Amino acid sequence: MGRLKKHLNEVVNVTWNFAGRCEDVKDEILNAVLGLVGEAGEVADQHKKMMYHVSTDPDKHREKLVYELGDVYYYLLKLQDLHGISTKEVLAANRKKLASRHPELGEVTERYGKGAIK
Repeated sequence: MGRLKKHLNEVVNVTWNFAGRCEDVKDEILNAVLGLVGEAGEVADQHKKMMYHVSTDPDKHREKLVYELGDVYYYLLKLQDLHGISTKEVLAANRKKLASRHPELGEVTERYGKGAIK
């Protein structure tokens, strides 16, 4: 079992819906989407603080960034789980999409019509 799948089973699914407020899959999906967006905002905020606020300890900022990135993974993994999408599938699709846009990864097709991935 991969590390992300193990984390999904041992951490995410154990703590998911701890308040019991998700009544159906629709609620779970919305909770995961809103959580992902919120935590992505926390990652952005941490970078803002690292770059533009008075820095007292660079290691503290890094530690907080690691925690926030972990929260992003938490909601991303749950969202993938709810839709039955593996990390391997996500990364393969991302590579294919990027290869269609970047000559250094493959044949650029997106900019030229046929075979374009939008």
